Amino acid sequence: MNRRGFLGMASLGALGAATLGACTGRENAISESADLSSPEEESFEEELSLNRQMPRDLVMKMLDQKVDHYMQLSHHCAQSSFLALQEQFGLKGEQVIKALTPLPGIAERGETCGAVTGPLMALGLVYGRDRYHLDNWEAYQESLIPARSYCEQFEKEFGTTLCHEVQEVKFGRCYRLTDPEELREFQHAGATDKCSEVVRKAVHMAAEIILEDESLG
Repeated sequence: MNRRGFLGMASLGALGAATLGACTGRENAISESADLSSPEEESFEEELSLNRQMPRDLVMKMLDQKVDHYMQLSHHCAQSSFLALQEQFGLKGEQVIKALTPLPGIAERGETCGAVTGPLMALGLVYGRDRYHLDNWEAYQESLIPARSYCEQFEKEFGTTLCHEVQEVKFGRCYRLTDPEELREFQHAGATDKCSEVVRKAVHMAAEIILEDESLG
């Protein structure tokens, strides 16, 4: 039985893909991109400002509620962690949600934890370079600073960024999630609740990086 059959999860729904339309030249493409990205930037700046005005513990409680909702709905640490940060900070990236579908524990092989991957995607939307600035080496290098800080904090908290090793910390053993029987055991051991604990802490770390960065907003 595959994971979808075992969990009987409700569909997350179709995610609309934004289309840019045809461009007659690079200048027009860049212009269109700038026009489309401005509302995103404004939304992020507005939400960042609002979050900074709120008590920090309230922001974290709001994030926790989002994590718990999406974890119960999707049982997916990568999508849930990204969605919580996306909504809290007014990020767009609807296609990112879809792209994260096969990335919990890197396709459930026990590799990079989805609670690392999801927040890194959110940080990428905040700090990253777009397709029209792929030659901007400085932007690339600067984006690695918050990303590495996040990974270091996660590793300090859990001793690792690898899914199967995080399982050792939370469950006392790791499970081969590609095996239907072990997946069943994983779920019976309280996977969603225990993984939600990891995701909540992970999302707090990423949120703190964004909130504390005076260069943003």
